Amino acid sequence: MRRARIASVATVVLSLIVLQTTTACSGDSGKPDAAATGPVPSALPAEELVPRIIASLQGADAAPADSGSSAQVPQDGATPQDGAAPADTAAPTGGAAPADGTASQDAASQATISTPWGPLSAADRDLVVKVRLAGLWEIPTGRQAARRGFRALTRKNLGEIARQHERLDAEVREVAAQLRVPLPDEPNEDQKGWMAEISAKKGLAYDETAVMRLRMAHGKIFPAIGAVRASTRNTLIRGFAESAAKFVNTHMGLLEGTGLAGDHALPPAPTVSAVPSTVPTGQPLPSAPPATSLLDDIEESHHSTDSQ
Repeated sequence: MRRARIASVATVVLSLIVLQTTTACSGDSGKPDAAATGPVPSALPAEELVPRIIASLQGADAAPADSGSSAQVPQDGATPQDGAAPADTAAPTGGAAPADGTASQDAASQATISTPWGPLSAADRDLVVKVRLAGLWEIPTGRQAARRGFRALTRKNLGEIARQHERLDAEVREVAAQLRVPLPDEPNEDQKGWMAEISAKKGLAYDETAVMRLRMAHGKIFPAIGAVRASTRNTLIRGFAESAAKFVNTHMGLLEGTGLAGDHALPPAPTVSAVPSTVPTGQPLPSAPPATSLLDDIEESHHSTDSQ
């Protein structure tokens, strides 16, 4: 009888060990990963960091803020500032990658993390960082343009962009805290270069350069937001992407409303295929019946194909 009890207890213990081992290996416990434990990272509001950002730029560049500059607004089709990558597609932090980086660190940065709102991919986290970076340079740039803009419409519209980025920054900090994503507290090197370039201009050239840099940056991040919204499995990121897209779309409209967002401020059009040409002038205009009036023909064609 005693042996039977011992055997029964041993069987139960062994079953528990197997269950724990299986759960640990499956990685599908429904709880956040171990990497998502510990203190929640906090980030200061972007507007509170503006004085520090401005001071760092002034310390890095001895040229007076209102001095002239030989830098020119790129002509049509030119790439941003000496071929630099757009701010919103740059690395999450302004610093270089660690010299002792390992394959395991790279793998960790690309890992998908379990959260209460669904899987959090590397692309999801990258979007959060990009939106934060956008605010870190666009808030001080918009505030400066509200004071120094040559035209009243430039001062009004760019000042409004800065104010809206303050609200967007509050959203990104809230989302980052919930998802435990660390945020940068200063613009990256490309963004700092653009801020210095804008500050060195005066008169109408100031307005043109500010609008050009801002519109190009918004044109780069807008499709990136859409790609994350279409692919994310995380419900919190879905809502954030939808909100960010509305902000960016509004900002593009404000920049275009200045009348200074010409071809030089727009990214290249995407490459497409199998697109019809337009009908030459002088020929009858193309017409198309409502799609609903074609349903019978479409269904008949579908049934005919199925019967073959």
